[in-house]
Amino acid sequence: MVNEKQAASRPGIFGTLVRKFFMDVAKSPGLLACCLFPPLFLLVFRLVVIDPVAHEDAPLFLLATGMLFSTAMVPGTTTVYPMAEAREKRTLRTLELAGVGRAQMVAAHGVVSTLWTALMGAVCFLVSGAAFDCLLPFMLITVAASIPLTALSLVLGLASRNQMAASFFSLPIIITGIAPLFFTYAEATFQALPLLPTGGGFALVYALAEGTLLAPGSILPAVAQLIWIVASLVALVVAAPRIPGDE
Repeated sequence: MVNEKQAASRPGIFGTLVRKFFMDVAKSPGLLACCLFPPLFLLVFRLVVIDPVAHEDAPLFLLATGMLFSTAMVPGTTTVYPMAEAREKRTLRTLELAGVGRAQMVAAHGVVSTLWTALMGAVCFLVSGAAFDCLLPFMLITVAASIPLTALSLVLGLASRNQMAASFFSLPIIITGIAPLFFTYAEATFQALPLLPTGGGFALVYALAEGTLLAPGSILPAVAQLIWIVASLVALVVAAPRIPGDE
């Protein structure tokens, strides 16, 4: 087998992996449907359930919901399922024998997950009807909030040996991602949002929609989200090498 040093020295492998994994998602009807669910859900909700003109809080709800659904559903599907499928069909072993290191594959899947999350987040923003001056901060918040769940998805993707295991593992990722929606019904629970992996991002999008993103109240959720990012990446680096590979 080609060792890690030889694999790392080969130029272009990482970019090729990113392109391949990105197109694998685009060519899969099931994965593409999961990615498109957040903007389609928002579009139906906006056109059928609410009238943004009549409800001034509609953009706030649509922005926050779009961010949560994008950061929950995209990493939970575009990462776990392809990694499990590669292991089940033995293509993961084939890539390893061809000199592609595990770290490169994990990093490529992480980049692809982030790209799809950002893409779906941008579509959700357009559907929400929010002012375009909010686009850049919304995208930054969405990408930041997706990192903890992407790291978790990478670990569970490595641990999934087949599609059945992937189905089991993807569900808690999605539930964890959308959990902040259930913390908005009381002031006490809303203050506890930073305790959730996507809670800080949710609070920041909420502040963005209210025009208070630069207020002192945004410091705590921003710091909390940063802590979640660092902790999740450290956990990924520590856990990934300890997950057994294929024999």
